[in-house]
Amino acid sequence: MESIFIILAILVLFFFFVQKRFIKQEELKDSVYKKKGPILNAQEVALYNALLAAVGKHGVVLSKVSLTNVIAPMATDKKEWFIASNRISKSYFDFVICDPRTLESRVVIELDDGKELNKGKVDRQKLLMHCCNSAGIPLIGITVKYSYQVGRLRRLLAAHIDLIEPDKEVRFCKKCGSPMVVKVASQGDFKGRRFFTCSRQPQCTYTENYNIVFEEEDN
Repeated sequence: MESIFIILAILVLFFFFVQKRFIKQEELKDSVYKKKGPILNAQEVALYNALLAAVGKHGVVLSKVSLTNVIAPMATDKKEWFIASNRISKSYFDFVICDPRTLESRVVIELDDGKELNKGKVDRQKLLMHCCNSAGIPLIGITVKYSYQVGRLRRLLAAHIDLIEPDKEVRFCKKCGSPMVVKVASQGDFKGRRFFTCSRQPQCTYTENYNIVFEEEDN
């Protein structure tokens, strides 16, 4: 008698499993999809390609990156964490430039489309500025164009991304023409940062930001 009940129970469970799986498959068949157009519009594509050329192999350019993939709440209790997390869950960065080795976020790029600021756009800008400021991520705004000067973009990004290969970089002093050498600041606001200085110091005191980029095509 017990064996009959066991068999019946197994059959019921099996029927329930098959029915549930069949219904789920039928629900999926009711949804039909199609491929959308380009992920980025023409202006965004122009900036994307310009950023690729500007950073080269020194960075990875990602587009339409969810804020939750870049930053995380630092709330101490669950309620605050939930509120802070929900606040950024539906927003994204236009472009994020990452370290090519670790994919750690280095710079956020926001494209200003030039349209009139409505409440939604203002709120989004305030949110992005607050998030980047509190997380210590540089935020750069770029006005929409149909073409961009790569050299100027490189100079804009050079303060945040290492675009120089030390073994290939040779510089000469713009005052006396002597070779320049790389040093590291040992004190002050720029402690720990690299910079170029004239090899004739102290006779010549000319210095340059280590990551400043000069390109002849923009002259």
